[in-house]
Amino acid sequence: MGHDTTLYGGSPAQSEVARSGGSEVSARRTSPRDEHKRLTRRRILDGAVAVFAGKSFVEATMEDIARAARVTRATVYAYFPGKVEILRALVARVYEVADGVCAALAAQDEWTRAGVRAWLRDAAAAWREMAPVIRVLAAAGSTALGDPGGARDRSLAAHERYVALLGDPRHWPGTPPAEARQRALMAVLQVESFLSIWIAGDWPLETDDPFDLLTDAVCHLLGPALRDRPG
Repeated sequence: MGHDTTLYGGSPAQSEVARSGGSEVSARRTSPRDEHKRLTRRRILDGAVAVFAGKSFVEATMEDIARAARVTRATVYAYFPGKVEILRALVARVYEVADGVCAALAAQDEWTRAGVRAWLRDAAAAWREMAPVIRVLAAAGSTALGDPGGARDRSLAAHERYVALLGDPRHWPGTPPAEARQRALMAVLQVESFLSIWIAGDWPLETDDPFDLLTDAVCHLLGPALRDRPG
């Protein structure tokens, strides 16, 4: 899922709020300046996706990205030293989405076939939103990031997060932890590979409802953790 955010557990800022008697909502409130910076950064990344979709990574310039984002070139450089850093930020964006997708399934009190199917539909919707970014990253290739070892480490770290979420022992009573982790990993790989080739890769599917078979496959892998598993 391609995909680094903390999904559970208190941050230092939240701990400080608890000590001072404030609210967590107050801790999360951002200043207008910070919100402007966040939106500008997002605008630059969205502009970069539009540019990279029409030009190769090599051909695209920071000027092109600035024009697409409707900001000055100086503004682009204020956020990103170069195109490589922009690509890395796009990779992080995909990882964040995948983190949220896995967290959503992990947060369910119990897993059922109906719940897994609904989760897969939500995951597909998230993939559709990320499809332009995934296509850009696939076209650029991992070598464009200029850090093959780092890319591998980020991928392994992301999948470790997914497995930690979906391999939570509370979902797998009576299942050996090693088996639960492998099943969780295989389920993640099944979902991310299928959604990527189908949605981002525009693979033409001829089945009446692609979610039927996908749900079968994922439920088979999550079998011991399903409340309504057959027999």
